[in-house]
Amino acid sequence: MININSLNSAFHRVKENKGCAGVDGITIERFEEDLNENLARLADDIVKKNYSPLPLLQILVDKGNGEARRLCIPAVRDRLAQVAVLQIIEPILEKEFEDCSFAYRKGRSVKQAVFRIKKYFEQGYRWVVDADIDAFFDSVDHELLLAKVKRHIKDDAIIRLLELWIKAEVWDGESLTVMDKGIPQGSPISPALANLFLDELDEAMLKNGQRYVRYADDFIVLCKTPEKAKEALKFSNKILDALLLKLDEGDIVSFDDGFKYLGVTFIKSMIMVPFDKPKKEKKILYYPPPLNMSAYYLKKNKGW
Repeated sequence: MININSLNSAFHRVKENKGCAGVDGITIERFEEDLNENLARLADDIVKKNYSPLPLLQILVDKGNGEARRLCIPAVRDRLAQVAVLQIIEPILEKEFEDCSFAYRKGRSVKQAVFRIKKYFEQGYRWVVDADIDAFFDSVDHELLLAKVKRHIKDDAIIRLLELWIKAEVWDGESLTVMDKGIPQGSPISPALANLFLDELDEAMLKNGQRYVRYADDFIVLCKTPEKAKEALKFSNKILDALLLKLDEGDIVSFDDGFKYLGVTFIKSMIMVPFDKPKKEKKILYYPPPLNMSAYYLKKNKGW
């Protein structure tokens, strides 16, 4: 149940993560100035089903390789609501997730994924399907995702909130659009929803007997022969087709030739991890001006 206490707990998590203001220009510090009043109003809106999220603020950040990543940032009030819901649904969804997925989960890490790969190598699995899903976060089908949500979450109020956040408006500095597919990268709720959507792939791969490791939308399948690797690649494509997704890349490589996964280089029995470097701040390439909130509310009230 969402209430002032759960929202207060969520606020402290959001504050720890820092982050910028959303479309309304309200920072975490400004929200905190009238914290009790803001939390009470937000709780009241959610309980009475008057709550409606503000548009997401779309910014572009440098991926570090010369490419831009699109992030969609919720307003502070919406981040609180999402974290409060996440605290409720995370334990429910965690019970459904498979042992082969390592991203966005408490107590799981890249290091654990690497040790799982090492274990399979030592068992004789020397051929690898190295794959990542094409534009995963932009491609998730909303109806398929909501069907998966409803299979595990039985609270209609929470389902309503999740649907509002999935089908969000986005402000890119020039125009407002509504997401008709995809999960917004930058929203606290998105990682859990991403794992939920790909849990069907995880289950299918394991049921098919594959030695399979997934981290977010990148996965590898370890096989004993190149023929088995080709079969595994074909099978993964079949499952992704059913999820209305496709592979960006699907290479078959071997430990003898070497390959890179999650920033780690595997070659023969060696595992080469790059030296730790100071964490770089994400360079923002484009930050749109705040949305004209007066004009936005006027249009909303007139039903435009």
